[in-house]
Amino acid sequence: MFQSQVSMLVAGLFGLQMAVVFAVLQRTPGMGRAGLNSWVVGDLLVTAATVLLAAHDYLPEWRTLNLADMVMTAALSLMVYGTRCFFGRRGRAGALCLLNLAVLAGAVYFDWSGAPPSGPALLFALANIYLPLALLRVVAEQVPAKRGTGRLAALSLGLIALACAGMGVYQAAELALLPVGLAWLAKGPPEETFTLLHAFGIVSLSVSFALMAHDSLRRRLEHRASYDDLTDVLTRGAYWEALEDACKQADRLQRPLTVAFIDLDHFKAINDLYGHLAGDSVLRHFSGLLRKSVRTGDFVGRLGGEEFGIVMPDASLDQGRAISLRLNMLVRATPCPSEPDAISYTVSVGMAERLPGEGADALMRRADNALYDAKTMGRNCVSTQPVERIAGMATTPRMRISQAS
Repeated sequence: MFQSQVSMLVAGLFGLQMAVVFAVLQRTPGMGRAGLNSWVVGDLLVTAATVLLAAHDYLPEWRTLNLADMVMTAALSLMVYGTRCFFGRRGRAGALCLLNLAVLAGAVYFDWSGAPPSGPALLFALANIYLPLALLRVVAEQVPAKRGTGRLAALSLGLIALACAGMGVYQAAELALLPVGLAWLAKGPPEETFTLLHAFGIVSLSVSFALMAHDSLRRRLEHRASYDDLTDVLTRGAYWEALEDACKQADRLQRPLTVAFIDLDHFKAINDLYGHLAGDSVLRHFSGLLRKSVRTGDFVGRLGGEEFGIVMPDASLDQGRAISLRLNMLVRATPCPSEPDAISYTVSVGMAERLPGEGADALMRRADNALYDAKTMGRNCVSTQPVERIAGMATTPRMRISQAS
């Protein structure tokens, strides 16, 4: 008996520890989601249920076993609700409340009607089949979008949910089929053993979900560190890292690489005339057009206030120029929505194709030179700088100007 009570209290301590973990995650910047609050309360309820379970032999008149089962049903319901909220789905709080009310009403009815004591246990077993499967259904939809630690955590949570549902099936079979004379079921574990196993199962679900939440937090922080808050394109540092990696890959695969350096024309005048908030709207509008214009696999970054860059792996200068001309025309044809009138603006683009062995700095410097040429030619155009020959030999003309008109 003592060992059983120790196991119950260990499960309760694990539940209390997981409640603290979720409370810390919930207070972490970027993780203010109501779903984690539900997991905090759920784990606290598991702790309370294990205390009730440990007191079962000392307070039998309190029906502590049924109370523990009801508390754990509520805990698992909160976790299902929290998981749905965490992944941006409707929580179905009404349906889960009705489920718990039905279990409570059934337990009270069986207690007061003098029915066999197996009645409430059967209700709890059925609830312990439905709720883990409901949790599994929500998490299974997230597995394809996960990778690495997040996917492993989702898979482990799914396996634990299946195990919990399997225990519910076994318990329901034992309670439903024992009256018909299946003697082998009479040798099954007592009801409090099932309750203890469910407590450990729920705490294990908490561990797996905490790993999923941590993985989500890590990815969110990585995104915030690598992407500009205003325009949602790569920051300057992340852009240069992507460009350096693209240069190494181009050398390794002997493939072309083209970059574009883009500047919004007369952006200071937009800020002075319309205000800085309108200027921010123009930057967001342009970044949306920019993401729409590039190909899958291209990298887009914000290099300065109104300066942007595009890294185009496996693209020749002609292919890159076609992309830039399409962007230029799209910008001119799509003014930024604003009140009372839309804000029209244009962009200048400088382009360069990478020379064999050329580094990121030298490549972007040539694209910057081409951008300067575009500005000296009147802006609102795409300037492309052809690949130059080795120093000391004759060179092709310094640049070509493609007017986007």
